[in-house]
Amino acid sequence: MIDALVHLERCDDPTRAAEQAARVGVSAMLCAGVDPRTDRPLPPLPASPEVHRAFGIHPEAASERDLAEQLAALARRLDEPGVVALGECGLDAREGMPPKEIQVRALTVQLALAAERGLPVILHLVRAHARGLALVEESQVRAGVWHGFAGPREAIAPAVRLGLFLSVGGLVLNQRAKRLREAVPHIPADRLLVETDAPELPPERLVDVVAEVARLRGEQPIDVARRAEDNARAVYRR
Repeated sequence: MIDALVHLERCDDPTRAAEQAARVGVSAMLCAGVDPRTDRPLPPLPASPEVHRAFGIHPEAASERDLAEQLAALARRLDEPGVVALGECGLDAREGMPPKEIQVRALTVQLALAAERGLPVILHLVRAHARGLALVEESQVRAGVWHGFAGPREAIAPAVRLGLFLSVGGLVLNQRAKRLREAVPHIPADRLLVETDAPELPPERLVDVVAEVARLRGEQPIDVARRAEDNARAVYRR
C-alpha cells in the first residue's frame, strides 16, 4: 500500500509511526509540507516504507506579507532530494482562513511553478472546489492529487478531466460523511488513491481506509490496495 499523503514530521514519533505503517504493509508514503519556511526536516527513518516529499504553501499558511518569502523558500525546497510533487496548496473557504484573494494568488503562482518544474500538485480544496478546479484548468498543470477528497460525486468527472487523482482518507470511516461515501464507488479505478493525512489518522490505519473503500465499491481490499499503489506511483512517478 502507498499512503498518498501524510505529515510525518508532525507525528509525535515519526520513526515509530513509519515502523507501524510498515508492519501493516505500507510500502511508501508521501510527506507533504504546509509552509516551506518552517517545514522541519524528517528525522532518520527506517528503510521501509519509502518516504517521498512534497513542499507547498497550504492555504491556511498563505500570507500577503510573507508570500514573496514563502515562494522563494518553496523554490529552494523543491530542489531537495526526494521531492516528487508540489503541495499542499489550494483553497479553503472555512471560517478563520486567510482572505480568499491571498489564497487565490498563492495557488495561482504555485500552479505556475509546478508546471514549470514538471511536478504534479497536491490540492487541498475545502468548500472551494469549483474555484480551485477552475484555476487548475487555467494553468498548465495537467497532473495532480485532490487530497482529502470529500465529494460531491459531480466533482469527479471535472477533476479527472484535468488529470487529477482523487485521494480518499479517514473521513470515509465516518458514517455521517454521506457525500463522500456516496461518491467513492464512482471514482474511476485508475484515479483512486488512499491516504491517512497523518497525524490526522495514524499511518497504520491506512488498512482501515482501504477496507472501507473496498466495501463501498464492492471490491476486495487487496485489489483496492494494489490499484491505489499503482496509481500513486503513476502520479508521483515513483
